[in-house]
Amino acid sequence: MTILRRALAGLGAVVLCALAMWFTSVKPHLVARLQTPLLAHGHVGAVVDNRVFSVKVDRMDVASGIVKHDSLRGDRRMTTPGIFVIVYVSAKSNLKPLQLGHARLETPGGLSYDETGRSDIFTSDASLEPMLWRSTFYVFEIPKDRLAGARFVVGQSDLVNNLSAETAVDLGLTASRTARLLTGPPTDYALKSS
Repeated sequence: MTILRRALAGLGAVVLCALAMWFTSVKPHLVARLQTPLLAHGHVGAVVDNRVFSVKVDRMDVASGIVKHDSLRGDRRMTTPGIFVIVYVSAKSNLKPLQLGHARLETPGGLSYDETGRSDIFTSDASLEPMLWRSTFYVFEIPKDRLAGARFVVGQSDLVNNLSAETAVDLGLTASRTARLLTGPPTDYALKSS
């Protein structure tokens, strides 16, 4: 009986060690609150639905300079050594009022870029109501060599767990299209005040 007990104790110790090793690899993700939401995929011009909201990227423009017209403060010009990527989006909630959040531009190689941090460029509040389409735009500032293959990703602002919704839209930025877009991007692209 003692041999059986020792064997079971040894097996239990091995199982506990394996569980501890697994938890060591998972714990940093839990502490950092890194979550992998449910991702819906689509392309420019198509409505991409997930269970929480629907998104359609109407168009995407690039510019090397932006002019923002403001009736109170006058025109403001901004330039970049890279490229501005302006993504025009229509979206609606499918269930209840919500806000879109954590919009980013993902590029090949695993890099992603958040919206530009320039204080002169504010996108409108992307609050969505059920069944009502709303238009907004997002402005990203990225290096020119990261444009090819980029995709637009947006999700719920209340990212809670692995079941939160997120949508990725392929912008159709092939090597040839990217080369055409970068040949002469406008230096005075007009953004309207929201």
